[in-house]
Amino acid sequence: MAEQRIRAVSLTLWLILVTMGVYFLVGAAFEAAGTDSGFLIFSTLVWAAVIAGAHLITVPTPSGARVNLGIGPAVAASVLVADPNVLAAIYAIGMSGAWMARRVSGRFDARTESEFLSETISMTVYGLMTVFTLDVLETSVVPAPWQSLIAVAAGAIAWFLVRALVSALVGLEREDLSGRYLWLLALEDWSVVVSIFASGALFGLAFPEMGWWALFVAGMPYAFSHLAFVRYHSTRITYGQTIRALAQIPEVADLAPRGHATRTADVSVAIAQELGLHPNDVTELEYAALMHDVGRITLSEPAILKAGFTDEDIARWGAQIIAEAPYLQRVSELVEQQHEPYRTPGIEIDPSVPMAAKIIKVASAYDQCVHERRLSPIEALEEIHRGSAYDFDPRVAASLRRVLTHRGLIAA
Repeated sequence: MAEQRIRAVSLTLWLILVTMGVYFLVGAAFEAAGTDSGFLIFSTLVWAAVIAGAHLITVPTPSGARVNLGIGPAVAASVLVADPNVLAAIYAIGMSGAWMARRVSGRFDARTESEFLSETISMTVYGLMTVFTLDVLETSVVPAPWQSLIAVAAGAIAWFLVRALVSALVGLEREDLSGRYLWLLALEDWSVVVSIFASGALFGLAFPEMGWWALFVAGMPYAFSHLAFVRYHSTRITYGQTIRALAQIPEVADLAPRGHATRTADVSVAIAQELGLHPNDVTELEYAALMHDVGRITLSEPAILKAGFTDEDIARWGAQIIAEAPYLQRVSELVEQQHEPYRTPGIEIDPSVPMAAKIIKVASAYDQCVHERRLSPIEALEEIHRGSAYDFDPRVAASLRRVLTHRGLIAA
């Protein structure tokens, strides 16, 4: 149902963009005199085509999503095109062209349709903010190039915040994701956004002085940034794959239940996103949940088996192993604290136990109930609720119920 609503809104918005683009273009052409009207129409369509084509080029971001480069030429156009009506025509035709280009390329699904909504709204806000800022600065003593730069900066901030807000609101169609998490996730992409806006502004400011050499001047710095973003994304994926592989060692050695680490991480991430944790905390939580049983590899030692051990010992040993990697220091702390109760008698809540550790504790216990004790999801949830006096945080247990309800494992 949510996808159908987004699809209907997307199609309606496309029709509006086409209508507005034609309206502003025809109006600007009538205002132009003689042969100027033909050149104006041609240049407008070229700008729009560049914006539409740039939407097919994407770059990975720290949030795990991909941002297209359409806003880059849109920024350059805002610097080089003085007539607000022509700029409006460029944006409207360019975004409608981007919608059609994605359709033709087969890259249009529910996710990209929601992205189209946020991109169109944010680009509209960028154009309005840029024009407004230039009007305010027109009578000031600020030099013209600085006026353009200030206008682009103001528009960029507005674009970024509005895009993040719209993305969060559209994402709320998914009831298992917190609005806070979606908002913070969108804000993670600021470094990529700054790079794209800087390149567009640099081209727009340099073109009147350098001509098409400005494309090289603006494109080279962004090309290096683009490669850096791609390399970072690739490294992050490889890092996650390595951690997943290491998490399988206790299971391959039959020292831990098969699939327990992966299932615990899946439920833990779902709870963390539903509760609205910071995306960086969610990533650390996922790594800790994957490796929360890595300490079981020490159980292959006969001396340890003879001396005896507890779950706390396994967690501590696992944390010591993980701490050998400095980058995973925070992950090792979560692994060590995963078995601690959320509170002790006489204490309402223990602030020393992080929320991420509480989530892993609940997710691991739930998976053990379902896959080792063969309880149904509702019975496993009842076990969690019975332990909410001291062991399991009631907030995490309530979130687990909402996650299971969204997945259709228990009745609403």
